[in-house]
Amino acid sequence: MKSGVKLVSTLTNLEYPFERIEEFAENGESLEVHIDGLENARTKSGRYLWERFADFLPFTKIDISISLGEGNTALIKADKKLLDFTGLDNLLLKNETQNPTWSFKDRGSLACIAMAKEMGESVSATISTGNMGSSISAYGAKSGIKIIVFVPEFTPKEKVIAMGIHGATVLKIIAPDYSEMKKQVLSLAKKMNLRIVSGNGPIRTEGYKMTSFEMFEQMEGEVPDYIAIPTSACGHIRGIFKGYNELKRAGIIEKVPKMIVVQALNNSPIVSAIKQGRREVIPFSNFHTVAEAITTGNPMGGDEIIDKAYKYGWLAESVTEEEILESQRRLAESGYFVEPASATSLFAVKKLREQGKIEQSASVVIILTGSGLKDSEVLQYHQLNESFVELKDVEGYLGTHTT
Repeated sequence: MKSGVKLVSTLTNLEYPFERIEEFAENGESLEVHIDGLENARTKSGRYLWERFADFLPFTKIDISISLGEGNTALIKADKKLLDFTGLDNLLLKNETQNPTWSFKDRGSLACIAMAKEMGESVSATISTGNMGSSISAYGAKSGIKIIVFVPEFTPKEKVIAMGIHGATVLKIIAPDYSEMKKQVLSLAKKMNLRIVSGNGPIRTEGYKMTSFEMFEQMEGEVPDYIAIPTSACGHIRGIFKGYNELKRAGIIEKVPKMIVVQALNNSPIVSAIKQGRREVIPFSNFHTVAEAITTGNPMGGDEIIDKAYKYGWLAESVTEEEILESQRRLAESGYFVEPASATSLFAVKKLREQGKIEQSASVVIILTGSGLKDSEVLQYHQLNESFVELKDVEGYLGTHTT
């Protein structure tokens, strides 16, 4: 590993060695990678993103052999339908469903496997509602690292199958609460000497910040005013912000974007706290939401996100189940089939614009986090235009339905 790299807790600045196997500090705070001399970091030439931004990453080298071709996902201006729906003039969609396992998790999995390789580990584990388990199973298979995945019993079968086909050991955990399940499983890491990664771990976050670097290149050095992110375990939103913040520290950009914390109304522990002016997460339990990919009801490290929201003027909004489904339908009508959790941001941005909290001319990026193919059960809530037609009747059907 590089010299001058350590882990630091995000609120009280407790310091730990970079190779620490536990993902959180003893006091429950998130840990973050700190690299000495980041003020002098510079972009470089190179074929791969991690080569061009090597100064900003903790690894001495990322071996191309562990990559599945993650990144290079499209950043596309929204069409007129989505612009009209949100009331914005400058809306961009970052389509992370184009990653190898169809979600943003692949960026974090690359970093986690790079860490496992650097530490000489042959087994790694993760706790997931599906996307992360699918992702790290694929990366483990590519790199020859055995993967164990802990999932809640309600995990969609499409995601469980995607883990199993890559050879991962999948443990479906029966527990009354996903957040409690996560905490108990994570507590086994040191005892079992097993690196158990979650969605808010410091190494996974290093992978997510590469999204910032990629958007920096795609926007030719421009920085969006806002970035909306469906938020559950909190690693994704803090990773993307960390990337921009580090570019600012290095003097490469002059401002950082304001993040928009998006959650389902039925499970909004962070958004509810921010709206009520609180400093700590409001735990949710015994809830149901179609947005199953963002179902952490009491996220570890959530207080840090609340703290950053106040410090940097972030926005926060929750959306109802009906709004989630409408967002999913409207995105699909514009060519983007995303899972319900991924769709939450569209309606959240619309509501914030209507409230006057986002200017009409502001540049806003919505991160499309995961493919709709990952959760086919939600299609029962949508009306699909399907018909059974006898072969002999096709011509007549077309004659009455194409004019």
